[in-house]
Amino acid sequence: MLICRCRQLAGLLLAAIPAIAQPSAADLLAKAQAAFDSNRRQESHWNWTTAESHVLVDGSGRMLRRLPDVTVESVIRQDGRRCNAVLSWGDGVAPYKLNEDADTRCSGRDPVDPPLRVESLLKSAKIKLLGDFTIAIRHDKAHLHDPQPEVRCTASVEGVVRLDPATFFPVHLEGKLVDSGCEGETWAELHYGGAPVRLPSRRGLLKGTSFRMEFALQPDKYGKPENSYWISTEQHWDRPFSQIGGIIYENRRFELNLRNAAWVTDSRTAAQEFGVQTSTRFDTVPK
Repeated sequence: MLICRCRQLAGLLLAAIPAIAQPSAADLLAKAQAAFDSNRRQESHWNWTTAESHVLVDGSGRMLRRLPDVTVESVIRQDGRRCNAVLSWGDGVAPYKLNEDADTRCSGRDPVDPPLRVESLLKSAKIKLLGDFTIAIRHDKAHLHDPQPEVRCTASVEGVVRLDPATFFPVHLEGKLVDSGCEGETWAELHYGGAPVRLPSRRGLLKGTSFRMEFALQPDKYGKPENSYWISTEQHWDRPFSQIGGIIYENRRFELNLRNAAWVTDSRTAAQEFGVQTSTRFDTVPK
């Protein structure tokens, strides 16, 4: 009889415990944004290089043309901002101003020009919880005409963000531009083929562009785990177009004459932590 009463009491106690509230999509995305912002403060301890491949494919995925691979490194300007500078071209063309300072190597590049940025995606207003640590970003027509370019661009995205369960860092992002909010005029400075020339251009973020970004944690190796750093180790971009006369990347133009094709870019990034005895130079980052 005593066992029977205990079982009844246990049943009553279990029934009285309220269900643990699951975090909302907004709560999780706010935590992801905080984790991303915190991670950016660790980048001063790290350097990285990125190898990119660029191909043009038709509607069936058949390769039409392979453009030169390029390897770039993250360097630091005099004002402390990061930018990419070319280390090598796959077709043997000499990198622009390889042995000069970062501001010269990166001249004409504005790191905040592209309106599609991770920090903007993590501020998306129209979202839905898909699972414990997975959030859907929905097409947000209400913000397609916002005066801020990054808001218009983010509103054009249909995508998914997956978070690391332990830290809430966004380890996987993928999406597609289902509207035209990322499109627009910009400019590019050409560093190859003669004297540097600045010319108007259009962003390679047309409606129909798809992307995928994978992040991996780079553990600190010098006894300071707080310096560990999440970095985007892999990215894939697929940019369809109906007609195009040329492509510019890393300040170099490639002449084309194609219709109904896509520009596919894949990149892999390797990170290296500055050693305890390493002093950061603000003209270029040690390789």
